[in-house]
Amino acid sequence: MNFLNNSLPMRTFIRKSAMALILTILFSLFSGFAYSQNFPHIKTFGFDYIRFQDSNSSLNELKWLANRHDWIVGPKALWPAAGVDYVNPDNYATIKNAGAKLMKYLPYNSIAPAVQTWLENWCVKNNYNPEELYYHYYYDTTVRLTNGTRKTVPGYGGGSARTLVESRLITRWNGGWDGINPSSNTFRKAFQALALYVVTVKGSNPPQYADGLFLDTFESVAEDKNWTSYPENTIELKDTGTVDQIYAKVRKDLVDSKVELENFLKSKTGNPSFRVNVNAAEVDYVYKQFSSLYGTYRSKLMDLSIEYLITTTSNTGRIVRLQQLYDDMENGRKFFIRSQTNYSPSRAIPFGFTQFILATHYLINHPNASFFYHYGSAGNYGGYPYGNPRPTHWNRNMEVNIGVPVTRSGNDYWGSPNTNRFYEFASGSGYVILARKYSNALVLAKFGRGGFSNIGTNSTTYQLPGKFYLLRADNTYGPAITSITLGESEGAILIKDPSILGPKAPKNLQIQVNISQ
Repeated sequence: MNFLNNSLPMRTFIRKSAMALILTILFSLFSGFAYSQNFPHIKTFGFDYIRFQDSNSSLNELKWLANRHDWIVGPKALWPAAGVDYVNPDNYATIKNAGAKLMKYLPYNSIAPAVQTWLENWCVKNNYNPEELYYHYYYDTTVRLTNGTRKTVPGYGGGSARTLVESRLITRWNGGWDGINPSSNTFRKAFQALALYVVTVKGSNPPQYADGLFLDTFESVAEDKNWTSYPENTIELKDTGTVDQIYAKVRKDLVDSKVELENFLKSKTGNPSFRVNVNAAEVDYVYKQFSSLYGTYRSKLMDLSIEYLITTTSNTGRIVRLQQLYDDMENGRKFFIRSQTNYSPSRAIPFGFTQFILATHYLINHPNASFFYHYGSAGNYGGYPYGNPRPTHWNRNMEVNIGVPVTRSGNDYWGSPNTNRFYEFASGSGYVILARKYSNALVLAKFGRGGFSNIGTNSTTYQLPGKFYLLRADNTYGPAITSITLGESEGAILIKDPSILGPKAPKNLQIQVNISQ
């Protein structure tokens, strides 16, 4: 990624402190409808799957995160999973004191052994049959697992199982753990009790609660393609209709159980804004593979996570998904949106690609979106090394307030004139450069073939609509430029006026700028 300096050397931008003060005030007003509590221009979150209470230093790490993330998702009270998790009081206090929100985590596909014990004990205590927590195979059934192997479960009645327990439906996750049964009223009631326990601050009196619950890999038991658990082979469902009707029933039951859970938690916590967030994982799942779930039941699934928006493999095919996400948010849907570098800090990531991720987030930035820039992959949600989120869970360029999206003349990418949405800046053979105009920045992202080896290739140079200053990795600004060269999967955040600092960053954060005197 090359930036051509076609202007005179950087001059003194502010000669009088009074002028700087006026500009700062104006920019503060420009950004007055702050998106978030931490940064006026963007909301953030993190999959912060870390046990933070082992020492004071770990709580300092949590405080550091809470000063950056508006939502802390999945902090651990117990790790490894030695039992059923809960809200640690020190974690809760640290997060709340920083003004952030806390969302606890539960998978909504398979049941971990410790959770199984908890749910089955709840059933016994409340006079329910524990086997009503599960679907059971009638026929011997082989399921493909995420680790590449296959596991055969004996069927009860029409297969080789000797007991009902042996025949429980499994999912592809965690080597084939037993799956949930959203069709079962017993499961729904037991899971509601479990969820309330998990979101409650341990020992609090009166009770205090987390602000939300994250349901992971939501569609798993309803998958009807490569990763199916074959619910049509179960005792409970095999005689309820055609295969398509059975999957439709599972999808409906899954959604209804989520709605019941959300209403239950809002009532029990006394928080009408309690957020139950469903993880759809891949953005294609929402708008393509599982549109029969996320599209058909959109009105009941208005709070989703996209675990994979931009990765090193993202190409021009992602652009239509950006449009769909933005339209969805315009129509009220809320998203947690994460992008990843694919590689942890043991491997250097080209700066142009980190800017590609951030620029893409700014392309679809919206009050209904929270974003997570992740240096790594899903394997290091616990930081790198474990317990150290600073290298992986944040990009300091997000500390620089670029303002708010502003209306521009000309058509946006949808073909509509005079909007503040993203638009095509340039295109050529195999690539498209998207742009969005902010009150103090222009953001650019070049979509091409995707692939780590293609980052920075197929470079093209374009004139900019004025004079800009490149935002560097350390939050300083480069010299004035009037043209830019971008390769594939590279982006740039270009500042219009570096003399406008905007509101100060919160607490221990400092926005650093490089202003010539």
